Amino acid sequence: MKYCPKCGRDYADETLNFCLEDGEWLTTERGATDEPDTAVMPDGVSLPGKTTSERETQIYTSGDFVSKEIKRHKLGAVLIGIIASVVLAGFGYGVYQFLKAPPTTETLRGSSNISTQRLTGDGKAREAEISPDGKFLAYIRAEGGGRSIWLKQIQTNSNIEIVKPGEFDNFGDLAFSGDGNFVYFGADAKGEEAPSIYRVSVIGGTPTKVVSNGYSAQVSADGRNMSFIRFDFKANESSVFIADADGRNERKLAARSGKQFFDGAAAWSPDGRLLAVQLGDDSLPRLESTAVGFVSVEDGSVSELPGDRFNAIEDVVWHPAGDSLIVAALEGSTGQSQLWECAYPSGAKRRLTNNLNGHDSVSITSDGKSIVTGEIYSRSAIWVSPDLKPENAKPVMQNTADTWGFSWAPDNRIVFVSDQSGDPEVWIMDADGANAKALTNDRIFKAIPVVSPDGRHVVYSSSENGGTLVRIDINGGNKTEINSSTGADNPDISPDGKWIIFSAWVDGISKVLRVPFEGGEPHVLKDWAIEPRYSRDGTRIACFTPTEQTQFWNRLAIIPAEGGEEIKTFQTPPNTTISRGPIWTPDDKGISVIIAPGEKQELWLQPVDGSSGKQITDVGLPGIARRDYSRDGKRIAIVRAQGFGNAIMITDFR
Repeated sequence: MKYCPKCGRDYADETLNFCLEDGEWLTTERGATDEPDTAVMPDGVSLPGKTTSERETQIYTSGDFVSKEIKRHKLGAVLIGIIASVVLAGFGYGVYQFLKAPPTTETLRGSSNISTQRLTGDGKAREAEISPDGKFLAYIRAEGGGRSIWLKQIQTNSNIEIVKPGEFDNFGDLAFSGDGNFVYFGADAKGEEAPSIYRVSVIGGTPTKVVSNGYSAQVSADGRNMSFIRFDFKANESSVFIADADGRNERKLAARSGKQFFDGAAAWSPDGRLLAVQLGDDSLPRLESTAVGFVSVEDGSVSELPGDRFNAIEDVVWHPAGDSLIVAALEGSTGQSQLWECAYPSGAKRRLTNNLNGHDSVSITSDGKSIVTGEIYSRSAIWVSPDLKPENAKPVMQNTADTWGFSWAPDNRIVFVSDQSGDPEVWIMDADGANAKALTNDRIFKAIPVVSPDGRHVVYSSSENGGTLVRIDINGGNKTEINSSTGADNPDISPDGKWIIFSAWVDGISKVLRVPFEGGEPHVLKDWAIEPRYSRDGTRIACFTPTEQTQFWNRLAIIPAEGGEEIKTFQTPPNTTISRGPIWTPDDKGISVIIAPGEKQELWLQPVDGSSGKQITDVGLPGIARRDYSRDGKRIAIVRAQGFGNAIMITDFR
């Protein structure tokens, strides 16, 4: 056990060397009068008698983060705005610790004076970005009324709003201009067809559109040029473009299609000759499907950084010295994204952080000494209603952890995935929360458990082997992998128990597939579709499909259970959260989806007869994150959750 002599905080992690609160070096010596204290949850729920180190596991666990499990490329990359608008999306607050191991090469130079500082603390910041001079922080502020962009002067701790709520939908991808005078961002103007790139003065004013149909803007160090990514839906092609800083004189540098794609942003090298990009390849195993790559600004040639590849890359920036890149990436099938330094051009790397919940972004100051990364986390719990009205639901478990999907069993018990034990494991409990017990304990990420109609088995998605489906008995025994499709996710079982449907990226396209319940060769039911759910009578499947013009998955489709042409389609609200699936009502007359007006999450009901859909709840925060009807059609259970996010600055990196 380590201890901060300045603030009194305990740390169980022996590899941590400094305090997260004040940067003080930790010691193993402590006074005899130190006592455990009481943790106050963000929603006011307290955990008496817990030491701080014990609370780290219970409070700061990872949120219901969607884009880890839904591959974020092609349309998925454009969808970052919708995904980011979900209150639950996030990694969670973790213990930020820099390893003091010596660099692996001469170019990986470290500092012995690393310290951390929280730049925001109210839990409402998303996608933070540091200015080149380190004086300002741009971030998206998420509140019940909507999302806005704010600028913080770090030294004075003052904040101003530079883009107000309601002007745009789905903010994302913040970036400063080279001189720090402008903030670039991606957004959807109301009524427009595709995501576009805007910029606004750091003192506020009217945002100006600089690029149509593009996302992930980055500005060169000299401030003269910008890069961005564009997706062509019909060609299934992602391309890297450059243009003048004001968006004029576009030039297409490179394109990838099908199984190979560009993802995320294209970061300028300090000399302006290369763009660091995320190279994705669906033909490779999921655990090594992404690499840091480069696009030449002169001739558009594409190359790859030597060394090991990653499972997923969230963000990448060049160190201003030009001799390395800082990468937020996930390595392997467990854990969360960490910060890495990758030497250029050798590819030698060292891990900079080893926290519990990961990093979703990274930006760096022009002197290379300060890094800013985001912390996004949530708390959630299952609530059960005595009837079909969500507003009558009561909590049956504490919201001291996060819930990653749940399903009713025929005997009215509830099977769910929760990280209350430290890792997302499958649990089962009575409908009132009693007799809860874990069914798995292998510390492998899991989500979306579904109970078979006869109540004998549970099927869930697992990160094992890069993403697969797993079946266990209802008591947790006889673990069996039933599908080997890369990235298999969102399973559902047919009412007759013969089939399992799921979604996965195959040949560069997200598809709905079907496999026999006992396992076998998957069969494609529909291209360009995700989140499949059987109707109660088993004759139809509801799923989300993309709208070509907007490039978002806000189109609800009904197809035959055997696959084939769409029976009906419906346009859902633009703020539909695609990651929670379309759920049929007990009478099969309607399909519910979750929408996120502002920072709320509510239920929207689309009647199957084609009449107008409508919002059917107004619960407010903490909002509805998941829902499912009992097998007898008499009750509804929901997951209610609240999301939090802050910006962390790591200083004296070099």
